[in-house]
Amino acid sequence: MSRRHERSDADVISVTSAQPGRSEDLDSRIVKYAWMMSIRIVCFVLAVLTPSPWRWLFVVGAIALPYFAVVLANAHRSAATPAADPYLAPARPAIGERPTVVVPTDQDVSDARETDTEK
Repeated sequence: MSRRHERSDADVISVTSAQPGRSEDLDSRIVKYAWMMSIRIVCFVLAVLTPSPWRWLFVVGAIALPYFAVVLANAHRSAATPAADPYLAPARPAIGERPTVVVPTDQDVSDARETDTEK
């Protein structure tokens, strides 16, 4: 008995229109977060090196960037990727209305008995 259960009403999704995998999504989120944190480091360095009016702008940027980095990195890309279309399988050809049954003739039956007795 097969362990595979097929449901006739289930939608099959084509592989070409499937959503990207979780590993690809995770990699893109890591890259976004790393870029935002590198900008934060630049803000810290510029806060130390620049004069007073610009210093406070860079300090605020360095303090606020972690919040925005987390929010933007965890934003789902599902809004940008369209949903997959279900795959519609083609109709299966049906067997003819009346299947024919081949009945062996007496000659074929007698030949089969002769070959069965020879062992």
